Amino acid sequence: MIGIIKTITLLIILFFLYSCNESPHIDFHSYQELSEYDFIKNGWFPEILRDDAYMIQETFDYTSKHLFGRFDFKNRSNYDSIIQTYPLIELDSLINQIEKINIPAYPDWFVPKENINKSNFILVKENDFYIIMERKANRIYFLR
Repeated sequence: MIGIIKTITLLIILFFLYSCNESPHIDFHSYQELSEYDFIKNGWFPEILRDDAYMIQETFDYTSKHLFGRFDFKNRSNYDSIIQTYPLIELDSLINQIEKINIPAYPDWFVPKENINKSNFILVKENDFYIIMERKANRIYFLR
């Protein structure tokens, strides 16, 4: 009986340790849903997000403040004009930043590293955020 109790206790401890190591993931269907919280104002989402953004998702780590996120948008011309105000970054700089991030884990919904290139994406930096905007689709990826 003691052995069963020890095994169950060990399993419970391992479960809690595993759950503490998972990075939080949040999803919002719309900018309006996201704007109910202070995530943008508090620096957890880039300021490039506008009210036409939807399918917004992010995974992050509280300790390191690293994160991966993405969203889709409707008004292409609006984002094209905003993104032109940000400094362009080199692909190597972006890849180096991605390689530095251990937690959270690289999400499977984020653009694969080997697919990032300057012909299909516009690479810029907004404050602490690295922004990756698709040229042919209305989608932006971001990381910090």
